[in-house]
This record gives sequence, structure tokens and C-alpha cells, in this order.
Amino acid sequence: MPLTVRLEISDLELEHFRSALDGARGRVSRGSPQEIAAAAREAATRLDAGETSPFVKRRLQKVRALAGMLDDPEWQLPEPERRRVLQGLAYVAEAHDLVPDNVPVLGLLDDAIMLELVLHDLRHELEGYEDFDEFRRHERAKPGAAGQHVVSREDWLDARRRALHERIRERRERDVEDHGGGWPLITHF
Repeated sequence: MPLTVRLEISDLELEHFRSALDGARGRVSRGSPQEIAAAAREAATRLDAGETSPFVKRRLQKVRALAGMLDDPEWQLPEPERRRVLQGLAYVAEAHDLVPDNVPVLGLLDDAIMLELVLHDLRHELEGYEDFDEFRRHERAKPGAAGQHVVSREDWLDARRRALHERIRERRERDVEDHGGGWPLITHF
């Protein structure tokens, strides 16, 4: 029967982990973006191959998505965000982290904490990419769409823009219905 443990990390302890993450980020310049992404993918595969907790496995899938967005020609990640993703992947790519991975039970604890920090720092980039990737899969699955149809970032942005415009229209129509077609009375600012 699995045991759930809630781990609270103090600011002092968190600073230690952030320092290790910053050290890995500082070493980003030692490798090419392709080498860092490949090393992070390799580390995720290695960590995932053993007896890894579901918590770590879910985060390793997200690491693969982060590495994937760097190579995705349809996503075209802008340079500042690209650099942030590379910096986040640098720690995952490190072979020698705080606790060696081959230490039974505890070897992946530091990785789990660091993955959580990296994913928290990159949550906006990751959410955007996952949204784009879902849109792309949906577009490619449409009847009549060629399997190799390129769905660009511009297509995604256009679709998101259309969805926001539609939401604005729906809200406006709802307001008109709610207020009988007139302007709502504003009594204070």
C-alpha cells in the first residue's frame, strides 16, 4: 500500500536547491542546445526505466515535452523562452546531482524536488506548448486533413484569437439578455 508523504521545504532548504539549479543553469553554455536537450531526454529515459514513483514519472513526461518544444519547428520558441527552457533542462541533464540516482529510495528525491522547481518555473512555457500540441493533434485528426499537415504557431494563435472573440460575443449577448438590451446601471466605480 503506497504511503503519501507531504514534504514541506523551508526557505533555507529551498535556497539550497535553487543554488544547485542555478549552478546547473550556469553550465548551460558548455553544451549546444541540442546536446542539452538530448542529455535531458536521455536522463529522463534512464530515470524512467527504473522503479520510479508515479510522481516522478509524470514529471519526466513533462521534461520530455520541454525538450521536445526546443526541436519543434512548428512551435518556433522565441529565444528568451528557449534559453529558460535550456536552463531548466540543464539540471536534468546533469549526471552528478545532489543525491546520486543509484542510491536506493532516496536517489530520486532530489530529482523529484528539482523537477518540481523546474516545472514550476517553466509552467507558462509548458502550458502554452501543451495547448499548441493539443491543437495541432486535433487539427491533424480532422477529416480531410493530411497526416503531415503542418500546423504553425500562427494557426494556433489565430484559432486562440477567434476563440477569444467568440467568447467576447457570447458574453456580450448574455449581458444584453440579462439587462434587457440596455446598459447595466453602474452605481459606483
